[in-house]
Amino acid sequence: MEKTETHILTEIAAGNKLAFEQLFFQYQPQLVAFLTGLTHDPELSRDMAQEIFLSIWNERKKLEQIKSISAYLYQMARYKVYDYFDHLSVTEQYTQEYLKNGSGAESMEEWLFTRELQALIQETVNRMSPQRQLVYRMSREKGLSNEEIALRLNISKRTVENHLTAALGILRKVIYVWILLTIS
Repeated sequence: MEKTETHILTEIAAGNKLAFEQLFFQYQPQLVAFLTGLTHDPELSRDMAQEIFLSIWNERKKLEQIKSISAYLYQMARYKVYDYFDHLSVTEQYTQEYLKNGSGAESMEEWLFTRELQALIQETVNRMSPQRQLVYRMSREKGLSNEEIALRLNISKRTVENHLTAALGILRKVIYVWILLTIS
């Protein structure tokens, strides 16, 4: 690690805001680009990078133990993406379970809410490219693994993952906006 990087980390650990700004401006664009490569969502990636830098500032005393700030930042970014996809997976499972059990909803309002949400998801998927639709439906409706989809469509597993990531990102945004409009 460079002498200046060690000095910057020591300054940040001591609470120097200017040193933190220097670190932020030096690494934030690269970190956002890295995160965007993993999430395929520039807005989400900027938010994640912001959270990472906030965490660094809040836990700045730990910086004195860091050997390489770039390795530390990229490791934090990878963990942030893992956490995001874990959370997204749990949310999607909950939504799918809720939609499956929607016919047994306790009230007419819940039943209507479920039907509208199902229609919104279906409409959103229908607007995706044919390949993305197919990958999404094979994964979520037929329950095929990424490897099985890749074999059946004669595409790489990474391409399947990219399509699913993009499809889930689109659905997440559409559902979030819909819920905000429905609640207000």
